[in-house]
Amino acid sequence: MKKNGKHYGIIFLRLLRKAALLINIAACVWLLLCFMASIWDVGDKPSYLSLLSFSNVFAVFANIFCMAFWLFSKKKLYLLFSLISLGISYPIVKASFGFNLFNTERAENTELGLKVMTWNVHLFDLGEWTQNKQSKNKIVEFIERQDPDIVCLQEFYFDNDNPNEPYTEIFRNMGYAYHEFGYEDQAFKRKLNISAKKGEIITVGNMIFSKFPLSNAKVYHIDSASKNYVLLGVDVALSDERKLRLFTTHLQSVTFDDEEVALAEERTQTFSTSLDSEAKGLLKKLMMASSKRARQANAINAITSSSDLPVIICGDFNDMPGSYVYTKIKGSLADAFSSNGLGLGRTYRKIFPTLRIDYMLYDAQALNCRAYRSPNLSLSDHNPVIATFSLKEKK
Repeated sequence: MKKNGKHYGIIFLRLLRKAALLINIAACVWLLLCFMASIWDVGDKPSYLSLLSFSNVFAVFANIFCMAFWLFSKKKLYLLFSLISLGISYPIVKASFGFNLFNTERAENTELGLKVMTWNVHLFDLGEWTQNKQSKNKIVEFIERQDPDIVCLQEFYFDNDNPNEPYTEIFRNMGYAYHEFGYEDQAFKRKLNISAKKGEIITVGNMIFSKFPLSNAKVYHIDSASKNYVLLGVDVALSDERKLRLFTTHLQSVTFDDEEVALAEERTQTFSTSLDSEAKGLLKKLMMASSKRARQANAINAITSSSDLPVIICGDFNDMPGSYVYTKIKGSLADAFSSNGLGLGRTYRKIFPTLRIDYMLYDAQALNCRAYRSPNLSLSDHNPVIATFSLKEKK
C-alpha cells in the first residue's frame, strides 16, 4: 500500500508539473502578445490585439507567479521561460509599474523647480456626476493649494457668450496671467445641468494656464475624421534663455454610457469572461476606439518629434501604459510616473484599479523629474497628475 501511495504521489507531481508548464507557456504567450500589441499599429486596421494592452498588468503578475512556483520546485530552470518573456517585454513592465519605493523627493516640494499639473476635470462636474454640489469649488481649491506653475486641463469649458466665465477669470486671479485654449466642441449647457438656462451654450476643449509667458500657441487637428480631437501646443518661456514646448491633449474616448460602464465594472469585479452580445458590444467599442487613438498617436508623434525645443506632453490619452498609443506618443521621452511613481498609478476612477490613462511625458535630456503625485480625489472621474521638474544645465 505504501508503494502504491508513493507511486500515485509521483504521478500526481508529474501531472502537476506538466499542468504548471502548460499554464506557464500560456502566460508567456499572453505577455508576448501584450508586447506585440504595444508596437502593432492598428490605426488603419482595427484589431482585438490592441485590447490586450488592458491586461498588461495581469500578464506580468501571471509570469511572476510562474517564476515563484518554479523557484520552489525541482525544475528551477523552467523559470527561465517567464524570465525571458519579462525581459523581452520589459518596456511594458516598466511602463505599467512604479518601482520608486525609496524616492525621498516624492513628497510635495514647490522649491524643486517647474511644477506641472494635468487633469481631466470632467467639465468641473457640471452634470453633478459626483453627487456633490461642492465638487466644482473643491477642484479649484485643490489646484490653488497645489500652486503649480502650469496647469493643463482637459474637458475645460467656458460660457460661449463670455469666455471669462465661469473659470477663466478665477484662474487669472489665482496668478495665471497666461492661458491658451484648444477648441474641441460645443454643447447645450442644459443637457448637462437641468438648472442651466434654456439656450445656454458652452465651449469645451483643452486649456493651459501658466505663470510663465506663453507664445506660438497652435491647435493641431490630429484626427482627419473628427475635428473634436486636437493637440494644443505652446512655447513656455522659463527665462530669457530657456524655453520648452508644452503639449496637452485628450484622445479618443470609448464613449461608454452609464449602463455600459456599470456592465464593465460588473464583469471585471466578477472576473466574468462570457462573451454574450453585451460583452461583444463593449469589446467592439474598445477596439474601434483603440484604432482611432492609434491614428491620433501617429499624428502627435509626427508633430512632437520634430520639435526644436525640449518637450513636455501631458493629458488624457485614454489608453494603457504599454499600449501602442502610449509607446508611439512617448517615443524617446521619459514618463514621470516611471521616473518617480510607485505602484500601478491609477488615474481613472472607474471600472478597475489598473487604469492609468493620464500621463506626463518629458524630455529627459533637458529636464529631471524630481517628484510625481496622482492624488486620489473623488472630484472628477480622473485623478490629477502632478510632476515637478528641475532644469538640467544647457549644453
